[in-house]
Amino acid sequence: MDIESELKRHMNGKGLHEDHFMLFGRPQLKIPQWWKEFFFKHDVHHLVTGFGTDLTGELKLLCWEVGAGMPWYMVGEKYIKFPLMFFFKPSLAFTAFKLGRTQNSLYPVNGDVLRKKTLEEVKHYVETGRF
Repeated sequence: MDIESELKRHMNGKGLHEDHFMLFGRPQLKIPQWWKEFFFKHDVHHLVTGFGTDLTGELKLLCWEVGAGMPWYMVGEKYIKFPLMFFFKPSLAFTAFKLGRTQNSLYPVNGDVLRKKTLEEVKHYVETGRF
Protein backbone atom coordinates (compact mmCIF):
# COMPACT_ATOMS: atom_id res chain seq x y z
CA MET A 1 0.00 0.00 0.00
CA ASP A 2 1.40 3.41 -0.93
CA ILE A 3 2.05 6.08 1.71
CA GLU A 4 -0.91 8.22 0.65
CA SER A 5 -3.30 5.30 1.21
CA GLU A 6 -1.61 4.48 4.54
CA LEU A 7 -1.96 8.10 5.63
CA LYS A 8 -5.64 8.24 4.65
CA ARG A 9 -6.33 5.00 6.57
CA HIS A 10 -4.42 6.30 9.60
CA MET A 11 -6.21 9.66 9.63
CA ASN A 12 -9.66 8.15 9.13
CA GLY A 13 -8.94 5.72 11.97
CA LYS A 14 -8.32 8.68 14.26
CA GLY A 15 -11.40 10.56 13.10
CA LEU A 16 -9.31 13.16 11.26
CA HIS A 17 -10.18 14.48 7.83
CA GLU A 18 -7.53 15.49 5.34
CA ASP A 19 -9.92 17.67 3.37
CA HIS A 20 -11.21 19.91 6.20
CA PHE A 21 -9.73 21.89 9.07
CA MET A 22 -10.90 20.36 12.33
CA LEU A 23 -12.12 22.21 15.41
CA PHE A 24 -13.35 20.36 18.49
CA GLY A 25 -13.46 17.14 16.48
CA ARG A 26 -15.67 18.54 13.74
CA PRO A 27 -14.72 19.38 10.17
CA GLN A 28 -14.96 23.13 9.58
CA LEU A 29 -13.45 24.76 6.50
CA LYS A 30 -12.50 22.90 3.33
CA ILE A 31 -8.72 22.86 2.90
CA PRO A 32 -7.50 24.26 -0.45
CA GLN A 33 -5.39 21.92 -2.61
CA TRP A 34 -2.16 23.94 -2.20
CA TRP A 35 -2.57 23.74 1.59
CA LYS A 36 -3.09 19.95 1.42
CA GLU A 37 0.28 19.66 -0.34
CA PHE A 38 1.86 21.68 2.45
CA PHE A 39 0.41 19.43 5.18
CA PHE A 40 0.98 16.11 3.40
CA LYS A 41 4.60 15.68 4.48
CA HIS A 42 3.86 16.96 7.98
CA ASP A 43 1.10 14.35 8.31
CA VAL A 44 3.37 11.60 6.99
CA HIS A 45 5.90 12.65 9.65
CA HIS A 46 3.20 11.90 12.25
CA LEU A 47 2.73 8.47 10.72
CA VAL A 48 6.42 7.48 10.64
CA THR A 49 7.46 9.00 13.99
CA GLY A 50 4.45 7.78 15.91
CA PHE A 51 3.88 11.23 17.41
CA GLY A 52 0.16 11.77 17.92
CA THR A 53 -2.05 14.51 16.59
CA ASP A 54 -2.95 15.75 20.07
CA LEU A 55 -1.25 18.85 21.48
CA THR A 56 1.70 16.93 22.95
CA GLY A 57 2.22 15.00 19.71
CA GLU A 58 2.12 18.19 17.66
CA LEU A 59 4.68 19.81 19.96
CA LYS A 60 6.97 16.78 19.76
CA LEU A 61 6.67 16.71 15.98
CA LEU A 62 7.47 20.43 15.77
CA CYS A 63 10.74 19.87 17.66
CA TRP A 64 11.51 16.71 15.67
CA GLU A 65 10.96 18.56 12.37
CA VAL A 66 13.28 21.38 13.42
CA GLY A 67 15.94 18.79 14.29
CA ALA A 68 15.41 16.73 11.13
CA GLY A 69 15.16 19.75 8.83
CA MET A 70 12.41 22.18 7.93
CA PRO A 71 12.01 24.31 4.83
CA TRP A 72 13.39 27.83 5.15
CA TYR A 73 9.94 29.37 4.78
CA MET A 74 8.63 27.79 8.00
CA VAL A 75 10.14 30.67 9.99
CA GLY A 76 7.23 30.90 12.43
CA GLU A 77 7.74 27.30 13.44
CA LYS A 78 11.50 27.62 13.84
CA TYR A 79 11.85 31.01 15.44
CA ILE A 80 8.66 31.44 17.45
CA LYS A 81 7.04 28.11 18.35
CA PHE A 82 10.26 26.11 18.71
CA PRO A 83 11.95 28.45 21.23
CA LEU A 84 8.72 28.62 23.23
CA MET A 85 8.72 24.82 23.45
CA PHE A 86 12.21 24.86 24.94
CA PHE A 87 11.06 27.43 27.47
CA PHE A 88 7.83 25.69 28.57
CA LYS A 89 8.63 22.00 27.98
CA PRO A 90 12.44 21.73 27.83
CA SER A 91 12.72 17.97 28.40
CA LEU A 92 10.09 17.06 25.81
CA ALA A 93 11.48 19.57 23.31
CA PHE A 94 15.09 18.49 23.69
CA THR A 95 14.29 14.76 23.45
CA ALA A 96 12.28 15.21 20.24
CA PHE A 97 14.83 17.63 18.77
CA LYS A 98 17.72 15.21 19.47
CA LEU A 99 15.81 12.38 17.79
CA GLY A 100 15.20 14.62 14.78
CA ARG A 101 18.93 15.39 14.53
CA THR A 102 19.55 11.65 13.95
CA GLN A 103 16.82 11.28 11.33
CA ASN A 104 15.75 12.82 8.02
CA SER A 105 12.80 15.03 7.22
CA LEU A 106 10.64 14.34 4.18
CA TYR A 107 10.42 18.01 3.22
CA PRO A 108 13.22 17.79 0.59
CA VAL A 109 11.57 14.77 -1.10
CA ASN A 110 9.48 15.42 -4.21
CA GLY A 111 5.79 14.93 -3.31
CA ASP A 112 5.04 12.79 -6.39
CA VAL A 113 7.97 10.49 -5.60
CA LEU A 114 6.93 10.26 -1.94
CA ARG A 115 3.35 9.30 -2.83
CA LYS A 116 4.59 6.21 -4.71
CA LYS A 117 6.56 4.87 -1.73
CA THR A 118 5.34 2.36 0.84
CA LEU A 119 5.31 3.05 4.56
CA GLU A 120 8.38 0.86 5.04
CA GLU A 121 10.29 2.70 2.30
CA VAL A 122 9.41 6.04 3.88
CA LYS A 123 10.49 4.83 7.34
CA HIS A 124 13.76 3.67 5.79
CA TYR A 125 14.28 7.11 4.26
CA VAL A 126 13.65 8.83 7.59
CA GLU A 127 16.24 6.54 9.21
CA THR A 128 18.91 6.60 6.47
CA GLY A 129 18.19 9.50 4.11
CA ARG A 130 17.90 7.10 1.14
CA PHE A 131 15.07 5.14 -0.50
